[in-house]
Amino acid sequence: MNKKILAAIGISGALMLGSVYSISANTSGYDLYKEALKKTHSAESATLNFNLKLEDNKKSLITSQSIFKSDSVNQVNSISTRMSNDSEVSNMNMYKQNENWFVMKDGLDTVYKMDTSKNPHHSNTAELKDDVENLIDVMTKNLQQQITVAEKKDGNHVIELNLTGKEIPLTANALSTLMIKHAVMIQDNNDSDGSGFHIKADFPELDHDITVKQVKLTAQVNKENYIEQQLVKVVVTGKDKQDMTHEIVLSADLNATDYNQTTVTPVEIKADKVVEFEHGKK
Repeated sequence: MNKKILAAIGISGALMLGSVYSISANTSGYDLYKEALKKTHSAESATLNFNLKLEDNKKSLITSQSIFKSDSVNQVNSISTRMSNDSEVSNMNMYKQNENWFVMKDGLDTVYKMDTSKNPHHSNTAELKDDVENLIDVMTKNLQQQITVAEKKDGNHVIELNLTGKEIPLTANALSTLMIKHAVMIQDNNDSDGSGFHIKADFPELDHDITVKQVKLTAQVNKENYIEQQLVKVVVTGKDKQDMTHEIVLSADLNATDYNQTTVTPVEIKADKVVEFEHGKK
């Protein structure tokens, strides 16, 4: 399966349980989710609907709705994304074909051809991956017996992890610090990006008393052992330098369909519209 599918799965699930391969556990829900991740990652194609919402004190900072289709056999992908904050909306389409990514944004006549190997976010993404893996190795050791599984009448299974307050391990401080660290990295990159692609979130600069209040993950695994739905909610509280309290809520909703049946039709791209673009440079 294409790495973009792994990224979408990973954002909403691997944050809490993605390192299950390195943990020894006997919990049925734990093992079921591990095997479902393995099979999901091996799918040749899929269609993913991914919705993301970030709120500060119940005020929406940014929302996004994406439809991602991947056909790894023919090496063709497409992503359609709508993002909005309190003042603007952006619609964008991306296509991977002929071993290149092409980006088209509403309102622009130019088609940007992207060399992803020069993407400045890659170093941050690699660092985030390392940080998360190290954190998960510690955290999941304390969560094995709190991962539950329920079998439905249709043969599907629902896996759940819901931690609040003191149930959240001491590694919560590491998690909150990690979130703030990489939120700043992303914002710094966005601020220096002259492409106009990004819609920025006015993310509060939390300074002290940072605490993870809730972490909730729900995953539905179908009879074929593929992940069909995944919901994640993370609540973090903290205070800024002015001592104002913030409650940050990140919600992610992933729905996957058409495993091994998704087809992606290549689009016609006019050569005279294409501009070579190095993401992150003005």
